[in-house]
Amino acid sequence: MPLAALLLVLGAAVCHSVWNLLVKSDARRLEIQSGALLVGVVLCSPALLIYPLTAVSPAAWGAVLVSGLFEAGYVFALTAAYGAGDLSLVYPVARGTPPLLVVPLAIVLLGERLAWQGLVGIGLVVLGIAAGHGGFPGGPARVNRRALALALLTGVFTAGYSLVNKLGVALVPVPLYALLVFAVDATLISLARWLRGGLAGTRVRDTPWGRTIVVGVLMMAAYLAVLAAMAQAPVSYVVAAREVSVVVAAILGALVLRERHPAGRIAGAAVIFAGLVLIALAR
Repeated sequence: MPLAALLLVLGAAVCHSVWNLLVKSDARRLEIQSGALLVGVVLCSPALLIYPLTAVSPAAWGAVLVSGLFEAGYVFALTAAYGAGDLSLVYPVARGTPPLLVVPLAIVLLGERLAWQGLVGIGLVVLGIAAGHGGFPGGPARVNRRALALALLTGVFTAGYSLVNKLGVALVPVPLYALLVFAVDATLISLARWLRGGLAGTRVRDTPWGRTIVVGVLMMAAYLAVLAAMAQAPVSYVVAAREVSVVVAAILGALVLRERHPAGRIAGAAVIFAGLVLIALAR
């Protein structure tokens, strides 16, 4: 995996774990994410001065719309998961599920060919998450099943938009693609909230705009970094390498949310790091 792509993914992982912490620690999770998407659209809007919409092909529009659908589902699933369980359960499962789905699908559907170091590295990342964080069935006996199911669903949506985004960045410049996907995502979520009556009692001044803006900046920064990495490296490597955010989230959960992290999670983090090293060495 090119060093530039790896650094982009690692930066994205830090941004992603921080904005998830900010969302988890506030009860207005859906409102924050909805507003953050609009912030992301504003941040990327200058792309329209450089890349005209007329240059977006029908196939590219298809990728944007499908990605937007997957990402809207991701927002709702993640919001529900954080409402049902702890960050230390939801986040590792939501982040650990995509490699299990993306790698075989990328090989079959996208024709990716991975070096043995990369395959072993991906396996170590998944193993480190599962072993260190009790993130899969068969782990700790007292598992919050609702939170686990919603976290798994979140991971499925992540795998879906990751595969679509790999195709999308080959059709549309990264800044324009990010702008369009965020716009579709924000529109779909606002429409769903309106149909459910969730917008009726919402007032602009009640939105935590300070937190929302920070989440929006971090969300868009992470998204742009991952898209840029996908333009340089196989999606299988990108999706696996970004799971280092699980380690960052565990540290933040312990320091900020005072969640307990047993020694097994430290060992899991070491296994994840070993996997990242192998992915970095793979070609």
